[in-house]
Amino acid sequence: MNIFSRKAYSLSAAIIIAAWCAFLPRTLSGQGLLDELKAKLSKTGIFFRADCPRSLRNSNDIDLPIFVEIINGVEQESHTASTTVSSYISRDPLNFQGVNVFVKPTGAEHQFAKDALLLGASKDFSFDARTDGQPLVIKDRYRKNLEVPREAIQSYLSSHFLGGPFGSVDVWVSIHVTDWPDQDFFLRVALNAAPLPQIANWYRGDLHYHCGYTDNPAERGYPLDITKQAAVQAGLDWLLLTDHSTDLTADAYKAELDDVKKFRDGRLMLIRGEEVTTSSGKPGAVLTTVHMIAAPSPDDPDKGFPDAKNADDTVILTGTGGPSSDAMPIKDALARVAAAGGFAYAAHPFDPISPVMRGGSWDLSADFLSPEGKGLQAGLVGLEGWNRATLSTADDMRDPFCIRPHEDSSACFTHDPGADQYARLDQAIKLGWQPLLQKGLAARTDGTDAPLFKSFLAAGSDAHGDLNFEGTMDVVDFLGKPSRGINGYAEDNALGRISTVVFAPAGMGARGENVLHALHDGHTVMSNGPLLIAGFDTNANGSIDDAGDIGVGGEMSSPLKSLPPLQLQWVSSEEFGPVQSIQLIVGTGAGEQPPVEIPVPAGKALASNGLVAFDLHPVLKEGSPDWIYIRLVAVTRNSANNEFRCYTNPIWIKAIGP
Repeated sequence: MNIFSRKAYSLSAAIIIAAWCAFLPRTLSGQGLLDELKAKLSKTGIFFRADCPRSLRNSNDIDLPIFVEIINGVEQESHTASTTVSSYISRDPLNFQGVNVFVKPTGAEHQFAKDALLLGASKDFSFDARTDGQPLVIKDRYRKNLEVPREAIQSYLSSHFLGGPFGSVDVWVSIHVTDWPDQDFFLRVALNAAPLPQIANWYRGDLHYHCGYTDNPAERGYPLDITKQAAVQAGLDWLLLTDHSTDLTADAYKAELDDVKKFRDGRLMLIRGEEVTTSSGKPGAVLTTVHMIAAPSPDDPDKGFPDAKNADDTVILTGTGGPSSDAMPIKDALARVAAAGGFAYAAHPFDPISPVMRGGSWDLSADFLSPEGKGLQAGLVGLEGWNRATLSTADDMRDPFCIRPHEDSSACFTHDPGADQYARLDQAIKLGWQPLLQKGLAARTDGTDAPLFKSFLAAGSDAHGDLNFEGTMDVVDFLGKPSRGINGYAEDNALGRISTVVFAPAGMGARGENVLHALHDGHTVMSNGPLLIAGFDTNANGSIDDAGDIGVGGEMSSPLKSLPPLQLQWVSSEEFGPVQSIQLIVGTGAGEQPPVEIPVPAGKALASNGLVAFDLHPVLKEGSPDWIYIRLVAVTRNSANNEFRCYTNPIWIKAIGP
């Protein structure tokens, strides 16, 4: 996303200036005004952050990692910084004393104990930043990953609280800096959470994640060490790193690859891509800035996107990310991605970035389709229509769970219709995916017996760090709701809360090549919990994993009378609840037909326990010389009445004859 729409835990300098100047006494002289402005700005741009995984799903990791960051001057970060503003700001170093961590069982009936959890010899802090009693001097930036042993947490809970064992804990992280108020963050963690639902040969990952190479005054991700640890705890198998093309430099992109190689150790597959800032080709549009997810070549995942004129230039750079910054036309960005053997998904195509950044929407004709309208633009394979796993928002982005005693429950996480992930996904399907799928069923003129073209759906968290929840700030919110615009707000999105799950029967590959092949070919499903897959067992051996079988993203041509049953397999868990509904959707050249409900056999609501056959003949009724597609949606609901979904990509079918 853009620099005004997310992650600013302190106001950007531009917003501070505008907000503060509106309240300046008009009697101040010019020099007095400048002095006041300098004094005000000297207290802005100081950034504090504490974060940790929302769920601990990996029993082999004995620690809860807590990431702490302090930045003394966010306007100086990265090449997006405003040198005009920076030149007026002079800050003294920060004197960092330490961090205290408190833990309590989740629930309003429990209150934090007065003494902090001690992680070392210090009796003053959980983590003591001092040396010989002297604070650590921070001139610009400090990052620390605190490793809190789970055993220490359990011991602390046992000594301070009755009952247990406790499945969920609230964590209070307090950062202490001399002459500053304590900086307090409140997080919630599921201890010893169950693994996410799994099906053999399917690997769960995040198509859209920003690590520490996204770094500007308003948005910044996390270093890859904490990213990797948190992703494993979240239950993910792979991450596509999609740092902003407006943040990257040639040197940074090379350094990112070095980091990726260093952290590939079999626990998590890291793949370097980009989120490229581009401009829509829609004629006459004013709001044109849109984003795309650029994935590298499946045949050479570490290649990047070399410029045709300079093979050493492997990164796509697109301006500074500011409101007046240039964006690369979509067609030019796609041409470069395609020339490198890579591919792209339209990122949140109908969920525009801030209008301050000239944010617009992808246009079906001008941006998705090739000039002749008979296929997607070269290099484009689909759309990331499921972007950010948000259902609820909260007014306090340091305590959105209202872990502290709170008088205003509406300020805590509550359902937000304007941010509802399912509403935004349904819009993306209606405006983009369905029309593209329908156009892709048109007859080919080259005699090839295949759909004209395919388009695929993908899901990504779009998290920028965001291990527990997403801290957000938006200049539009500043204008519409000052409390959120000034103090920020929170969304219940986080790393691992939404995923694209890829079919890779030979494993993910040494560099993620099989993950990329699956993403390129649509052998994927999208989920925020449960899994549903489908396919045709062409050799009738009880599996849909064989090379000759037809699965999600594939195509099947057969006489209708010989069409084998569609085989389904699903799995959920108590966390996400039993399957409430499985719907089969048939798409034709005239559009999609009303969904057909597939019965869930008794006793199989949590898991199919193997393949379940469904006869398509009553649905298709009669054969046709035209291609159609089928896709499926599974819905689960847990004991807390929370809904979760899984969407499959289509299987294309030509069922000929009676």
